Formats: sequence, structure tokens, C-alpha cells
Amino acid sequence: MLKITKKSNQTPLRLILATEALSSLTNQFMQLLLPWYVLSATGSVLWTGFVGFCALLPNIFSAVFGARFIEKIGRSKAMLSCEVIQLMLLASVPVLILWGKDYPWLVGAIIFASSVFDAPGELARTALSPTFSRYAGVPLSKTTGLVEAFDGIMSVAGPVLCGLIIACCGLFSAWIWCASFCVVIVVLCMIMFSHRKPRQLRAVPSYGEVWRAVRADRMLWEPVLFMVPTFILGQSWELILLPTYIYEHGFSSMYLGFLGAAFGLGAFAGALMFAARADKFTFFKLLTFNYLGYFLSVAVLYFCLPVWAVLGATALCGLPFGAFGAMMTSVILLRTPVERRSKTLGLYAALTYAVESLCILGLAAWIYKGGLEQMLEGLLFLFAILVMISVFVRRKEDFWEVLSSEQKKIFTK
Repeated sequence: MLKITKKSNQTPLRLILATEALSSLTNQFMQLLLPWYVLSATGSVLWTGFVGFCALLPNIFSAVFGARFIEKIGRSKAMLSCEVIQLMLLASVPVLILWGKDYPWLVGAIIFASSVFDAPGELARTALSPTFSRYAGVPLSKTTGLVEAFDGIMSVAGPVLCGLIIACCGLFSAWIWCASFCVVIVVLCMIMFSHRKPRQLRAVPSYGEVWRAVRADRMLWEPVLFMVPTFILGQSWELILLPTYIYEHGFSSMYLGFLGAAFGLGAFAGALMFAARADKFTFFKLLTFNYLGYFLSVAVLYFCLPVWAVLGATALCGLPFGAFGAMMTSVILLRTPVERRSKTLGLYAALTYAVESLCILGLAAWIYKGGLEQMLEGLLFLFAILVMISVFVRRKEDFWEVLSSEQKKIFTK
């Protein structure tokens, strides 16, 4: 049993939380900047979908091969390497803008290359979380809750900040700010790298062994299956649905920023509640509320409600999303031994990006052929069915209740 002492090392955990926070800010900043930039430059939803697809497609493969990269050179070194390369690539976009060479296909190629290194860097940070939590004497559910909370609050700060910069200074200045965030992330990773401990070499299982272990663990793969439908509106929400809604209704980039911020504020609150009282949550009740939140977030756009109603409902929808995201990360990390963790996370990330990439293209094509209203109707029907399924397929043995009781045996308060 791990005893919590006052001498526990908090520095690595604080560093990785700071890195996670700024990385999340950069990602949320880009979620608004990238589609708005393409829409402004081309006026085409299809080009916007293409660039969004470029941002996600390489993650499918880099998540799988990135796990091997992490195992070969170590988590800290992999994280630092990936962040340096992404800095170089993203910093090239404002240079192209200055030269007048910012063609949509070229920007898409740069975003594609940057995304190749995004998944391994994120995987390395996630794989480090249990180790740093153990060093600090902090329950893993609290760490994952805090990470999800950072994602939520940065969903507030990122879009609002990006919208303000675009409105006041223009798109070029927004790209400069994005590159500046990447510089700070690299500095934080260098400090974290200097605090690393010598690697302990372990036997590395193959993907075949990891896949067989996942298939044999019902408490692992069934929660993931319930999570998959939420990927439909994962990246598609920020990259396709909201920008198209704003663009077609003639709203400004500020409203787009506030919509993302409202959802992020709700996710922030939900993740903090999970971090504070993880033992009070159950998987299936939270799953139902999460599906219901997606249904409501689409409904308020479909019925063109007043701005205050849309913002309030969107914030409410973020509550179960934040808590459920933290729960799912905890489930995967708690059910996976250290030697299988990188590859298990890689498989999960590859599944996530595969579904989200296809949905970005699919929703963009759906809007192009049938219009935004028809697409919203289809999503409402889909999530209504998912809400009913989540109510009637609940198991007596709740996934999270079992895992949270196991976690209590590892950490003492």
C-alpha cells in the first residue's frame, strides 16, 4: 500500500499539469483559429472540412506508432521532441502568410505534418500522469479530473482569446500568438525533462499482446464502446458544426468564441466535481447525462434560440462531458499495467481520431449536400436513440464503482 507523506515530490506533477494546461489552451485556440481562417480565406465549408480532416487523419497512425516511439526513447524525451517539431511547423504558417503563399492545400499539409507529432506528445503526457501522481501522493482520479478541468477552462479562455485577437488584431496576429504558446510549452517540457529520473527498462509487449489483453478485459473495452458515439461530435463540433452555424447565420467570430467558452466552462465545472468526489459518480448515470447533453447542444442550434439560451444550454451540456472524460481516462489508466499503458493509450487514441476524422468529412459533406438544418435533424435523432439505449442497457456491475473501490486500496488519504 502506498502511504502518502509530506515528502512526496510535487514538482513533476505540477510541471505536467502546467504543460497540459498550456497545451490545452493552444489546442482550443487553434480550434477556432483554423476553421475561421480557412472559411475567411476560401468561403468554402468543404475546404474547412478538408483542413480539419488533415488535422486529425495523421493522429490515427501516429497514435499507434507513437506508442512504440515513446517506449523506445522514453516518455519525457518523446514529449519534448514532439513539442519542438510542432513549434517549428506551426511557426511556419505566419511566415507563409507574410509571403502570400498561404494556400489552403499548403496550410493543410503543414497542419497534417504537425498532427503527426501531436498524438505521441499527448500520449507521453498521459502515460506520465500515473507515475507523477504516485510521486506526489495524489489519487489518479484527482489528476485526471484536474487535467480534464484544465481542458474545460481552456475551452473558455482559448476561443474567447482567439476571437478577441482576430477581431482586434486580425488573423495574422492570432497565428503569432499560437506560435508563442508553443514556445512556452517547449520551455516547460525542457524543465520537466531536466527533472526526469533514470529509465527502468521493462519487457515491452507487442501490439498483439496488448490487443488480446484489451479484448479479454470487459471492464476496459465495454466502456470504450459506450464512449465511441461521443466522437461523432468530438472535433466536428469545433471544426465544422459551430463555424458553419456561425457563418450561415452571419454571427461574428466573438460569438463562436463564446459558444466554445460556454461549453468549456461547463466541462471545467464537471471535471472539478469528478476530481473532488470521484467516488460519488457511477458510469451509466453519467453516460446517460452525457448523451443527453449532446442531444441538447444540437437542439439549441436547430431551434435557433436566443443567444443567452444557447450559451446557457451549451454550458449545461459541458458538465457531464467534463466528468465523463475524466472518468474514461481514469478507467483506461487504472485497468492498464505500466508495460502496456503506452500501446493501450495508442489504440484508444487511434480509434478516437479515426472516428472523428471520418465524421468531420461526413458532416461537411452532409452540410454541403443537404444543408445544416438536415444534418442537425439527423444528429438529434441519433442522440435521442443513444439516450434510450444508455437507460436500458445498464449493468448491475457499474464499471466505475468497481474501479473506484479498487483505487481506494492503492491510495490512503
